[in-house]
Amino acid sequence: MNCNIIKDLLPSYIDGICSEDTTKVVEEHLNCCEECRLHLDVMEQPTTDILPEEVIVAKAPFKKINKKRRIQVLITILITFSITIIGSLVVQEVGAVNQIFFPMSTATVNLTDDKDEWTTLYFDDKDYLKFDSVFWNKEIVNHANSNSDVILRIKDENGHVVVDEFKLSPGKSVKLDELKNNIKYSFELKAKKGQFLINVV
Repeated sequence: MNCNIIKDLLPSYIDGICSEDTTKVVEEHLNCCEECRLHLDVMEQPTTDILPEEVIVAKAPFKKINKKRRIQVLITILITFSITIIGSLVVQEVGAVNQIFFPMSTATVNLTDDKDEWTTLYFDDKDYLKFDSVFWNKEIVNHANSNSDVILRIKDENGHVVVDEFKLSPGKSVKLDELKNNIKYSFELKAKKGQFLINVV
């Protein structure tokens, strides 16, 4: 019998719904036809495990690409993580870099009496402060460890008062947005006897 006819009958043969005569004809043919036997073997295997050879060949390059892409993504993540960690360590540990990105200047004042006079604040041994970086927040803080409230005022390099006197309690801060970059400002303080830490950030 023609192989094509047998192949058409194989699904019914596998399901066991062929008549006895048809079953006998199919089995006789299978005994003498290797091609149809192989076809039967393929059909009897679970369909989930069967992939045509063309599909297997077509998928092979994509598996390589996916593996390569996964490796690239993993390497990119590792490099980004490393750069982030190294960058944060440099900013934290290297004083010059830290001062560029997070500038801060501190003045310490020890008043030994209660005289009602203005005292000039010295930042880094200078009687002025200059906002020479775009990273300044331009904010003045009376440190929480200061003994009491302070009164502050700010003058420009010509001695003119540019920020009139204001009161600042320990742990509190005031924005100084009106101050400009690259201009020397002198800060003056008035307070009762005690020790005061004034930060400008």
